[in-house]
Amino acid sequence: MQYLILGGGPAGIAAAKTIRKAKSDAGIVIATDETEAPYLRPLLPDLILGEARDETILDPQGRDLVEKGVRLLTGRRAVRLDMGNRKVDFSDGTQEGYDVLLIATGGKPEVPATLKKELPAIRVFDSRKDALGIKERAGRPGSAVVYGPGYLAIEACRALRGTKKEVVWIKPDLPKYGYPIAGELEASILDDVRNRGARIMDGDDIVHVWEKDPDTSVVLTRGGVEIPCSLVIIATERVPSVGFLAGSGVMVGMGVLVDDFLRTSAPNIYAAGDCAEFADKPKKVGRINFGWRSAIKQGQLAGENMAGGNRRFGGEQENYFWALFGFSLLDRARK
Repeated sequence: MQYLILGGGPAGIAAAKTIRKAKSDAGIVIATDETEAPYLRPLLPDLILGEARDETILDPQGRDLVEKGVRLLTGRRAVRLDMGNRKVDFSDGTQEGYDVLLIATGGKPEVPATLKKELPAIRVFDSRKDALGIKERAGRPGSAVVYGPGYLAIEACRALRGTKKEVVWIKPDLPKYGYPIAGELEASILDDVRNRGARIMDGDDIVHVWEKDPDTSVVLTRGGVEIPCSLVIIATERVPSVGFLAGSGVMVGMGVLVDDFLRTSAPNIYAAGDCAEFADKPKKVGRINFGWRSAIKQGQLAGENMAGGNRRFGGEQENYFWALFGFSLLDRARK
């Protein structure tokens, strides 16, 4: 039996290890578009701050994959699913076959059109490579602009203020995905961000960015304010990476549609983590349980069911995105 897992994050690794416990002789392959060893994405702000090093953000769950007989294929971005022949095509021209497939491709930040520019000051906040680039750029004189509506923007502000950088947070409307931060929790977090010295432009947006000189760009807001800065961080929502499923026959909404057993609409294909969309029956809308803890639990359950189990995913509130490594979102913001 050949198991193929798309994605080397917490969901994919958890699934691979769970399958291995149940199937000692199975072939297990993890294919990821990352080009390096698995790392702990929630610790990227600490990498910017200098409170973490490259070796300390490595995911301990990913260190013994080889010993457990799991093949890790890096630099492999899925571009097409051939469900009829049970194969996945990758961006490097290779293919991998499967008997059972897990889609755990996570998401990528949604970049607005106004920020899709090749300017040295504009940096996406997503990967380890991005974090190192942000850290280097943050050492230059000038303020930083953080753009985004929710948790990632909060973390970017926290990291930059920790480096003594002047920060302007342009906070557009509520997130379109996941669970918006609202009420007393939002008020407490915004107060903490302000107390750190960040300026918050709530409900505003960016309409234009241009380069003034090699060290300075200028951000123009919807309200007509011009902000000179040396760094613009795109800390927007992570949109499920499911484009490669177009035309495959797997049903997709905002993410990959799954039932309570993490099964997709296609036989022998499962999905877990930040790309898996559950039906929220009371609200009659889709729901994605963003976050590290949720991804691990989903990956474990998906792996169990892929190996012949029949367990449901509960999706309790404590598994939602605001719980990271045992810290609440408010505790994390106050670190």
